[in-house]
Amino acid sequence: MRYKLQLIFIWIFIIASCSKTASEYFEIAEVSLNEDQIEIAMENLEAIVKKYPRDSLASLAQYKLARIHLNWKNDLPAGFLALKKTVNKYGLSVQGKQAEKELIDFPEWILNQSESLRKKKMIKESLSHLIYLIEQYPNHDITPKGQYLIGDIYMNDLRDFTTAIQEYRKISEKYKGSDQEPHAQFMIGYIFANVINDFESAKIEYQEFLKMFPEHELVPSVKFEMEYLGKNINEIPALKHITS
Repeated sequence: MRYKLQLIFIWIFIIASCSKTASEYFEIAEVSLNEDQIEIAMENLEAIVKKYPRDSLASLAQYKLARIHLNWKNDLPAGFLALKKTVNKYGLSVQGKQAEKELIDFPEWILNQSESLRKKKMIKESLSHLIYLIEQYPNHDITPKGQYLIGDIYMNDLRDFTTAIQEYRKISEKYKGSDQEPHAQFMIGYIFANVINDFESAKIEYQEFLKMFPEHELVPSVKFEMEYLGKNINEIPALKHITS
């Protein structure tokens, strides 16, 4: 008898679980998000989309799934697909229109998010975003800036100067004529001159800069660097006062 009662209670629990309303699923998802229980939140949002596709909360649930992929999990491919699904299934809703706008602005969002992740010292995630940007949007106007930021991260955050030079060089190779090209060329010379102390290579890179960008605003800086390559700070009149 006791065994039969246990079975009855189990079936009641299962039926009750299966009969949650869209609002109840959504409430559980919201509480779970606030408690950083991301997987539970996603399960409940997915339940709304699957079980109540015509409910007014379905479009919001689908959109929230996209934002979780993008903002919590840093999963750009999954987030992008979830945004597209929001547009395809709920294009006339508020969330559908918002998702459509975000898809158009997706490259800019990726770049901004990578910078935000970098400030949080999430360097691996920041680089992953930038690589995704370059691979998925090779011809976008903002992509050269993403490539430049990769070089900057390797130089200033990871202190991997060899890789930084390699990443800066990719700008001249792939994005010739971009605003970032002269800055990348300058940084290559700067690393050789002031970090690696390879003054001959620095001279070659700076000469290449002057040849390629004779009218650029960085020309005075390049000429200054060339004039005092390998010199001690006390040997540079303009900087001698710093140590005095």
